[in-house]
Amino acid sequence: MGHQHHFLSRLDRVSLPHVELALTLYRDHGLVQYLLGCVKLPDGAERVAIALDDPERGPFLVVTREGRFVTCLGAGMRTGDLPVITRGQLDGLTAKVADLRARMAAANALAGPRGHTAQLLDRIFHAGPDLSREEFVGISAFRPLFGFEFLRAFFGSVTELDELRGALLRIEHPKRTLTPVLRRYWDLFWAVGHLAALAFMDGRALIESLPEELDLSTSCLAWGASRQGSVALALRGFRGVAKIGKAQLRACKTAFDEAASPLRLVTSVGSLIALGVGHARLRAEVRKVLSAPRDLSGAHFHESLLTLFRTTADVVFDEPESAAAVQRELGSHMAVALTRRLAAGDPLRFEREEDVPEALAMTLAVNTRQSFVDDAEVMALTMLFVPWAVRAEPEQLYLPRELIRVVHTRWTPEATMQLLAPLREHYHPKKAQAPRREGPSRKGPCPCGSGEKYKRCCGKSA
Repeated sequence: MGHQHHFLSRLDRVSLPHVELALTLYRDHGLVQYLLGCVKLPDGAERVAIALDDPERGPFLVVTREGRFVTCLGAGMRTGDLPVITRGQLDGLTAKVADLRARMAAANALAGPRGHTAQLLDRIFHAGPDLSREEFVGISAFRPLFGFEFLRAFFGSVTELDELRGALLRIEHPKRTLTPVLRRYWDLFWAVGHLAALAFMDGRALIESLPEELDLSTSCLAWGASRQGSVALALRGFRGVAKIGKAQLRACKTAFDEAASPLRLVTSVGSLIALGVGHARLRAEVRKVLSAPRDLSGAHFHESLLTLFRTTADVVFDEPESAAAVQRELGSHMAVALTRRLAAGDPLRFEREEDVPEALAMTLAVNTRQSFVDDAEVMALTMLFVPWAVRAEPEQLYLPRELIRVVHTRWTPEATMQLLAPLREHYHPKKAQAPRREGPSRKGPCPCGSGEKYKRCCGKSA
């Protein structure tokens, strides 16, 4: 109590603009403890100075290592050898706390008074493409607690999806007994995207929390999401690479140099673009990598595809407003088409593309269910969307609940088969049928009317 009373008695040392912030910290002990837990304090430091303005001139709040307030130091007063938490650190960490609290409030509201948290988390694996923005915000509140589990679930889902796909790609007309397997594939397909968005929300914090034996710098992390061939999933993977940052650069450069298939190429290029967009200091190196000559002797794609990707990357970096315009136009067109069946006067019905709010148009565009597999134009379109996906808040990648009810369609086995169709053609293209031989079939009846097979009659000498 003595410490706290002493603190309040010294508030007159703090100028009026900083008093409100000082009192906010005084009243929010949990916030102060969080701040102290996020910074690395020197061993033996029993007190810490928190800068309310300039990190050298102050003013400062002095607190104990446990977060109890000691005193205030006015502007110009010396902190001695106390470690200092700068105003920049204070604002950044405070914003994180505010965001986390908002997400926790959303989680509590969705879980309900009985605390059905497990049901909320279960939506990751069963909501499919219908996971709403509100649900994502609520689920994301658990990322600080379950961040590593989200990452494990991401890799586990990718592995199981690969196994299921290997079996399902050879089946064009599934029997009814395969319905549960097809539903499992559908759920895992979309879960990969949800888990990518959750696991890589705070890439730096994720890396720092991982055990030493788990190194995320050895492979391009977008591959698990982008290899599914979905625009929506790939963008979440590219966003994750950007959030990890420089630790992914070497792996993505290697992936680009070694890419031999269109899927590998689009994954590496999209990831490099994400790094260049998300980190200005990496942009020059990314552009140098993308423009360097490539040996395509073992590649299963034409040089024209690489040229297209390079041109698209130039647009992204040099004409970002053009890339955004394309995304906005597609999203607006989708909004008009999707809401056309709503009753006249419904607030969600859009008669004209120019009536669609920009925020909604941008989100709709990145939620297209279109596949880019073996479609160069859609691949390039996906790359144009990367800047927005990297810079947007993760929940902006999800549609609001009110719009989900408009776009929702009931799952059928055919829906899963449609997801698989482009990948089936990619991995198992149908062999071109040999042109039918003119004339009678050798095993068919001879056209002379003898009743003998053609090969034993007139066809003997053919």
